[in-house]
Amino acid sequence: MATITPGPCTDDWCPPATEIDCIMVEKVYASCSQTVTTSEVIHDMMLPPGCIPPEMTSGSLACNVDLSDSTCSVGAIVASGTDSINNITYTISAVVDITCVNGVTTAPVTLYTTTTVPLYNPAGTTPACTILSGTCSAVILPNGQLSVQVTLCLLLQTIAMVQLLVPSYGYCFPSDCQVAAIGICPPSTLFPPQS
Repeated sequence: MATITPGPCTDDWCPPATEIDCIMVEKVYASCSQTVTTSEVIHDMMLPPGCIPPEMTSGSLACNVDLSDSTCSVGAIVASGTDSINNITYTISAVVDITCVNGVTTAPVTLYTTTTVPLYNPAGTTPACTILSGTCSAVILPNGQLSVQVTLCLLLQTIAMVQLLVPSYGYCFPSDCQVAAIGICPPSTLFPPQS
């Protein structure tokens, strides 16, 4: 694990903490990422008129996953037989928009799936799920129907609010805001790499 040092440090020396604080934080007890894929055939009658011309028996349509409307929630928690390890089933709904050949966007299409993972889940912790990213494809079938496939990247966790005793330099005070944003906000990587 990488060494974490506070800002005022120079080289290998840091001044001692000025106080010890008890803070309330969300602690992660278990965490893993997983890719899930689901697909569904959309019948032509569910698509807007002229979405796929009758003569088209192959090809693809533009497809976009709406991450703001897609959801991932806990569906079931079942004991695994190992102390504090539970098999947690997450229920996922992926909402996609498809752009027809004529440029019309379909009404949102929702695909459903589940995934089950064993996670450390002692009493007092709560399972959580975050959809980090998603992609989809929409392929025209020879019968005029549309096969939609969605792949989502999930962050699966068990968490709990805890009181944490930490060494501290005191309160953080904000600096003056810049007139204009500097660089890309937020950066493409939110967390630094760990060794």
